[in-house]
Amino acid sequence: METFQSKNGLSVAAYQGDAMTLLAFDLDKSKTANFTGFSIKVTPPGLQPYYLFNRLSYPSTITYPASTNANLITTEFSPIQKFRWVHVPATNHNIDSPIFGTYTYEISARYLISNALQPIDPAMTITVSISVCPFKSNALQIGFTRSFIASQAYVQNFGNTVNLRPKAGQPGFGELIFDTTLNAGSVVRTVNGAPTTYPYSYEEMYEWLGWQARQRVYDFLAEVLKDPTISLDVFAFDLDEPTICNQLLTLVDQDRIRVILDNSSTHVGKSKAGIVQFEDQFETLFNARAVGKDNAKILRGHFQSLAHSKVLIQKKGGAAIKVLTGSTNFSTNGLYVNANNVLIFDDVNVAALYEQVFEASFTGMATFKNSTLASTSFNFNCPDQPNNVTDANVPAMTIRVSPHPLAFATAELNGLADEVLKASSNVLFAIMDDKSKSPLLAAVLKQVQSDTIFTYGITDTSTLVLLYKPDSKTGIHVTGKGLNQKLPPPFDAEPAIPGISIHHKFVVVDFNTDHGVVFCGSSNLALGPEQANGDNLLEIRDKDVVTAFAIEAIRLVDHFQFRDKSNTASQSSTALQLHTDNTWVTPYYDPADLLFKERTLLVSDPA
Repeated sequence: METFQSKNGLSVAAYQGDAMTLLAFDLDKSKTANFTGFSIKVTPPGLQPYYLFNRLSYPSTITYPASTNANLITTEFSPIQKFRWVHVPATNHNIDSPIFGTYTYEISARYLISNALQPIDPAMTITVSISVCPFKSNALQIGFTRSFIASQAYVQNFGNTVNLRPKAGQPGFGELIFDTTLNAGSVVRTVNGAPTTYPYSYEEMYEWLGWQARQRVYDFLAEVLKDPTISLDVFAFDLDEPTICNQLLTLVDQDRIRVILDNSSTHVGKSKAGIVQFEDQFETLFNARAVGKDNAKILRGHFQSLAHSKVLIQKKGGAAIKVLTGSTNFSTNGLYVNANNVLIFDDVNVAALYEQVFEASFTGMATFKNSTLASTSFNFNCPDQPNNVTDANVPAMTIRVSPHPLAFATAELNGLADEVLKASSNVLFAIMDDKSKSPLLAAVLKQVQSDTIFTYGITDTSTLVLLYKPDSKTGIHVTGKGLNQKLPPPFDAEPAIPGISIHHKFVVVDFNTDHGVVFCGSSNLALGPEQANGDNLLEIRDKDVVTAFAIEAIRLVDHFQFRDKSNTASQSSTALQLHTDNTWVTPYYDPADLLFKERTLLVSDPA
């Protein structure tokens, strides 16, 4: 969903994502003399309005309109010097109580004349309203983690240390399941001018970091626990999130769960700290509680390499009714460190497919690669394709499950690569690894280095980092690791990320068009893993779904590109400040610059 408003040469487009909004702005070139940025005022449903934060402010030579509360870190007095912004509620405001519903955004073009910031002009202010809520379209829900340990918001809310599980000497250390209401740390916040220490629990930190992905998993399991007629089948790779594990073991007690749990090398034995791997702990607890049960069963295995899917399947009366999939491992890292996604299909046809895969894996993991399931593209609402199911509840999409034979895996990735190379407008992505042999990954990297379309993406680690270059249309490719922890003023130092930062595996092609598509799921999108890992890969052709993933890619690139060690600005010891002239505006109106592409791509009248 998107909404568009325009007046007096100012235009605003607002795009709905998963509990977030992409705001994009345009300004007629004739209006850019003395232009200094955009102020963004937000009014959540039932609450008082506030201005979004901008960590950068003007030098001390600037004067401001009279105000009883001149908070210079807000965009009222420090306008955003960009032509777009992704707003995620509860990042800095109302962090303990996210508010969903219709949000109103007031976007004002601001002007700086003779070193004086001019008052907000109602004639140059546009108001747009859009729903800000968890993503749901018919039978499909989507959820993203926040992935913001390396952020000013994390430091403000939780301090500069990361303690995701109890450390040595603390209650619960080394245990799979522990009390998440225990104290995890404290932070000093300034309230009414006075520093105040606020302790916080693991639960409070988890809720903020896990954001919508965590809530979707918790809701899914709560439905099972509430209804004794529902049973659960589980594919798990990493498995150590304490509340999730406790809920799964409760279902063992109730004799209504089966689990396929990976037993590749990182999930067996002891860790470097001498702790029994959490997956082994889970198996031991499961087996002890399954004694005398008829239906509770666990299978440890890893196909040819990994049992890499992260899937929950609800069944009622023996038939699958609902399924959760995506990139998110059911672990503390998966939900609270990694950038991840979950997709939930409340649809019997999609759930039945995943249940077929579970049954075939549970009874024949070693031979799954040779099954019909492993060599079939399962189509939904694609009438010109074989194996098609017409189902008005779900978008047009294709689902493939692996491990595949070589020929099928090659054809699959070649087909996806061809779509990337034929993109007419844009390619956006967030992928964990871009170094593996893969025609799809090669196509993505080729497009990033091209200047024919708009490209914007992030990888966890990469040898190819392309930051914004003035006077160039080449795309942007940043990393989520290898970050600067110490940032220049006015930014606080940020903690290191304890593990993988970008764990997504998605590529968006032609967002904001009627033919857009997103490739997503648990697959690492590489030729080797597609032949060896138990995985699932989805192609979804729905404008709203594609938009949600595109906004997530933009959010992550915006957040991490400043922190990249290749970014000279992030290594400066000089305080960063807002521009007092409008030289920052020029690239947005230069057809030879990537920012021109960005501005003209994002602001369009959907009519």
